[in-house]
Amino acid sequence: MTALIKSKPIHMKKSLVATISILIFFITLNSISQTLPKGVKVSQIYSDENYNAFTSLIKFKGDFYCAFRSGENHVYGKDGIIKIITSKDGMVWKEVDQIALSGFDLRDPKLSVTPEGLIMATMGGSIYEGKTLLGGIPHVAFSNPIGTRFSTPQPIKYDAGIKSKFDWLWSLTWHEGTGYGGMYSRKENEAGDNETTIKLVKTTNGVDYEMVADLGIEGNPNESTIRFLPNGDMLMLIRREKGNKKAYLGKSSPPYTDWNFTESPYFIGGPDFVAIDEGIFIGGGRINREYTGLVSFDKNGDFKEVLKLPSNSDSSYPGFVFENDTLYMSYYSSHETEKTSIYFAEIPLVELK
Repeated sequence: MTALIKSKPIHMKKSLVATISILIFFITLNSISQTLPKGVKVSQIYSDENYNAFTSLIKFKGDFYCAFRSGENHVYGKDGIIKIITSKDGMVWKEVDQIALSGFDLRDPKLSVTPEGLIMATMGGSIYEGKTLLGGIPHVAFSNPIGTRFSTPQPIKYDAGIKSKFDWLWSLTWHEGTGYGGMYSRKENEAGDNETTIKLVKTTNGVDYEMVADLGIEGNPNESTIRFLPNGDMLMLIRREKGNKKAYLGKSSPPYTDWNFTESPYFIGGPDFVAIDEGIFIGGGRINREYTGLVSFDKNGDFKEVLKLPSNSDSSYPGFVFENDTLYMSYYSSHETEKTSIYFAEIPLVELK
C-alpha cells in the first residue's frame, strides 16, 4: 500500500534552548521565516531518517511529480536511491516509485517529459569505494505512459572522444523534439587537483548523445540548466567552483556552437530557472552557500535577488513549475530536522517582481 504524506506547514520554533549556539540557530531560522511575504506558502512534504535532497519538479498529466535522492549521507555510506512522489494539489503527496541500481550512488535526479510523452529522469551514477570516488556514469530512466512505474536506469551512450573517468549529464531540456543538456567532466590536473569542463550535448531519444559544443568555461563549471527563448535562443545557468565562483549565464543562437557568458553577482548551487514573463526569468539555488533563494534576471543577465526561503547552508537544488501566475517550487533543507527534508513552496507572481 502506498503511504500518503501530508505536507507540514513551516512553523516557528518556541523551544527553550540550552546553549548559545542553538539559540543563535533558532533566532536565524525565525528571522528567515519572518521575511516571507504573506502570500508565500512553504510546507515540508517528505522527511524520514534518511538524507533526502537534490530535487526536481514537473507537472505531468495534471499532477506534480517531485524526484529526489535518498541516502545515508550527503556523500559516502550506503548508495543513494531516487524516490518519486506525486501530488494533485501540492498538499497530499504519495510515493509512486523508487529507482535504484546496485553499485551506483544515484544522485540529483532531473525530470523532463519526452516528445513521446514519458517522464524521463536523468541522474548521476557515482561509483564509490568507501570514501574514494572511482568514477561517474550518467544514467537515465523512463516512466510508463501513466507515470506510475519507472524503468531500471541505464547508462547513456556518447562518443568515446568526450568520455572521461567521471561524467555527469546534470539536467536535460527538450526543445522541438531534441533534448539538450550540459555534461560536465572531472579530471585531475598535474598538481593533483580536480578540474571540470562542461560540454553541450544533445539527444533525440534520451539515451544516445552527441556533442554540440565545448563551452570552454573557466572556474570549474559543473551543474547547469537550459531554457529557450521564443526565438529559439538558448540560455544556460551554470554553477562555478573556482575563481570568484559566481554563476554564469550563457546565451547562444542555433546551432548553439558560439556562446556569450555574463557573470552573475552570486554563487548559485544547484541552479534551476524558469520563465515567468516575456523575457523575465526566476532562478534559484543555494545563494552564496548560505541559504536557498530566488533571483530574477533577463536574457542579458540583469540579476536581482527577490526572495529567501526558509533554509540554511545545507539546502537548495530547487525544481520549478510556473502556471496560473504562481511559481511552484521544490527544494531541500536541514534547518528543521537533524538530516534533510523536502519542501514545497507556492509563490504568487506578485511576490517575484
